[in-house]
Amino acid sequence: MEQKIDLEKPLSETGVAEDFHIYSIGKDLDGQEKSLKDLQKILLEMTLVFDELCRKNDIPYALAFGSALGIVNYGGFIPWDDDVDIAIKYEDLPRVIKMLQEQLPDAYYFDSYETDPRYNVFIPTIKIRKKDSYILEKNHFTLPNWCDGDGVFIDVVVFMGVPETLKEHKKVLRYTKKYIIPYFLKDVIFHASLTKTKNKIKEYEKATAEKYANSSRVAQTVIIPFQDWGGEVKNLSYPREVIYPFREYDFQGHKLYSFNDLREFCRLKWGPKCFNVYSKGKWISRYPYRKRKPKHFKKFSLTHTRLKK
Repeated sequence: MEQKIDLEKPLSETGVAEDFHIYSIGKDLDGQEKSLKDLQKILLEMTLVFDELCRKNDIPYALAFGSALGIVNYGGFIPWDDDVDIAIKYEDLPRVIKMLQEQLPDAYYFDSYETDPRYNVFIPTIKIRKKDSYILEKNHFTLPNWCDGDGVFIDVVVFMGVPETLKEHKKVLRYTKKYIIPYFLKDVIFHASLTKTKNKIKEYEKATAEKYANSSRVAQTVIIPFQDWGGEVKNLSYPREVIYPFREYDFQGHKLYSFNDLREFCRLKWGPKCFNVYSKGKWISRYPYRKRKPKHFKKFSLTHTRLKK
């Protein structure tokens, strides 16, 4: 008989699922087949660098979204996940940027609108990238990257206070949604300058963060306008005590930070069926097999920036 996870148990008592299938990310620019294990090794190295810098500078962070669910179900990466999501507090954004500017190792670089006005404000606030690597994302046409590099990345997004009712929260999101079509046309079709529009959007983010700084509800920044469109989204914001303070969990054998009540966050975002179940002596995922595949890659190299001459 199938036994469901007891959500009241500590993580260490629920067991961690195993998934030994080798998930392919396809052939790289040199025609060599690569797996998600190959990519996840790089992503883990990048995450550990960010963790070390944040600890050194006393900046809180949290593994978020799919990375958070991976902690619950696998004690690390979801086996078919091809990215890392990290959340920081909005008020810590200037410190994080300063930290990356001054202390990020030479093997990496980062993109953000605060440091490069070409950066698209509708994607994660910061992308930390690895030199000597390359990714062409599947959404490269609708959200093109005009910055200089296309290295393997981890995403950093800010969390901030938001309105306490769903109705008001969606109303706040509508402000940035109204820019999507004209933004797309100017950016993708006409390659026009969007500096004024981007400044307006970033100013709106700042004003919203200040207005709801003490709200009992928190969520990712309201200037990412796609967050209430997906079928998986069950809850746009979360009780403050579910998110803060960030605390440590085991991730791939390392101690890394995530949200305060990690299981409740996952339950609110994806519903109770997101958790692995115990069946026939092992923990298994209920996520459909047909969806167990990487979602970001179109073309890539884990070892160099472009095709070798």
